[in-house]
Amino acid sequence: MSLILVCDRGGVPHHWTNVETAIIQKYKGNISYELGDSSVFHGGISRMTGQRSQIDVGQIVFLKEALKYDSRTPPLNNKNLFARDLHLCAYCGRHYVEAKLSRDHIVPVSRGGLNTWKNCVTSCKTCNHHKADRTPEEADMELLYVPYIPSNIEKLILQNRRILFDQMEYLKVMLPEHSRLRIL
Repeated sequence: MSLILVCDRGGVPHHWTNVETAIIQKYKGNISYELGDSSVFHGGISRMTGQRSQIDVGQIVFLKEALKYDSRTPPLNNKNLFARDLHLCAYCGRHYVEAKLSRDHIVPVSRGGLNTWKNCVTSCKTCNHHKADRTPEEADMELLYVPYIPSNIEKLILQNRRILFDQMEYLKVMLPEHSRLRIL
């Protein structure tokens, strides 16, 4: 089952939720409107009428309230890093499966480099081994793309592997111009 995209009253995407939680929010009257294809969910059968209850929920729901945003930056982990960089090695430019990739620190940690979004890129294990404990310049390796900090919209895309078409179209409009996720 796919997840539901939850937006605040201003239309800003906030988080993903499961269908059950979205149904509860709709039943409580907390949803102002919905977008995308609706799915119909069936409940129990009424003893009084003999009819089965049902409720429909759209793929994108907009709450009546403003939501508080904690961190708008996704956590830096290999899964998110590889997704940001589209599984492309920053040095040879080839596409790899996750098992053949590693995190490379442009300025090595042993030389004062930090474990941050702007100092980390996706690298194949061969290129990372060749670069070793050097900067790209010292290793005579050209960086093919500039690392950046993903936005909250990119964070939402990175969190969900099963984004539905309508959800992705809504999110893509809000992606920053520099985002590599625009080509998805």
